[in-house]
Amino acid sequence: MDDIYTPYRSADPNAPGFVAGLPSYPRNFSRDTLLAGLIAGNEELIVSQLNVSAAHQGTQLDPISGEEPGKVHHEYPGIAYRAPLMTTYNACDTTALFVISIASLAHVHLYQYRKFVDDHIKEIKAATVYLKEHVVDGIFWEKPAGGAKEFSLRVTYWKDSVVPNPKVEQPVYPVTYALAHFQAALGVESAGMILEDQSLIVLADDMFRIGIKKFIHQDSFCAMEDASTALELNSSDELHSLAYIPVRYKSLLPLEAIASRAQELITPIGIACTPLQTSEMLSDRYHGHVVWPFEQALIHQGCIKFGLLELADVAARVATHIGAGQELFDVDPDIIPSGNDRQLWSVAAGDYFQNIAPKGGGFLREI
Repeated sequence: MDDIYTPYRSADPNAPGFVAGLPSYPRNFSRDTLLAGLIAGNEELIVSQLNVSAAHQGTQLDPISGEEPGKVHHEYPGIAYRAPLMTTYNACDTTALFVISIASLAHVHLYQYRKFVDDHIKEIKAATVYLKEHVVDGIFWEKPAGGAKEFSLRVTYWKDSVVPNPKVEQPVYPVTYALAHFQAALGVESAGMILEDQSLIVLADDMFRIGIKKFIHQDSFCAMEDASTALELNSSDELHSLAYIPVRYKSLLPLEAIASRAQELITPIGIACTPLQTSEMLSDRYHGHVVWPFEQALIHQGCIKFGLLELADVAARVATHIGAGQELFDVDPDIIPSGNDRQLWSVAAGDYFQNIAPKGGGFLREI
């Protein structure tokens, strides 16, 4: 039987590796491939993308592409989504995922881990500097590079369509996204493990503790904060964040409140990104009241880790709907496939629910 990931191998000799989705995304996205590898426990996806990401890692400040020294690319080759700005480095989470993915290899393939670290220590240190430079008082903040006022994309973590706020489409920089913050915290901790630097472990601990206090409250979840406002909103980001928060912080998390807030997001096939009432007022509903299979795998993993078993079961509902790799599903009022019908990280989610979840596995749980 052919490898289920074979159709996503790039045909472009200038951009080897894997592409994100067909037919609409025949380019390399660091986030998509690294997360696909982490979700499915697929060493080839991870190692391949680590090499591609290292090869295209930022080296300078570029207000057009969003490039920064040490920053891992979003999309290669980039496109002029809002010309003249390019999407190439429009991601605030890929650098953390790069370091997290390296650390994950230590648990599943020690040779590949040691080889990559030996061959790419310069890139790992550059990524670590990038992460540290974006942390202010324990919180990871994002802003455009080189004096730019915005990015080509309006939002630069995975929900990269519009801010889930009916009043605006993009943040007033600087901005911090709860999910991207916890990814950055695990990225810093992973860098500390790789580089054997205790100061990074201490910084990561501060980031987890301060981040939980800032974003995950008894009474509400703060999905993001920018220079103008803090947006409190029930969001799949809260459950998704649990995949990146180590279980040792369980006592700091209001788990009953988290589970209660999630009720507004439950659908017949999983956890929706955004509450229906909010979604109906957004200019772009790509990340509105819809269900993304890849996110269900990460939500499932986080909920299992923290004992939110009923919500884990909700996330697992999507498994029978993924098919050949459906990108996402509209769920109001009917369940309708949307986006690409073949998406790399959706294929990985199907792999996860079939082969990994029943065994209680998952790369992120090992870090």
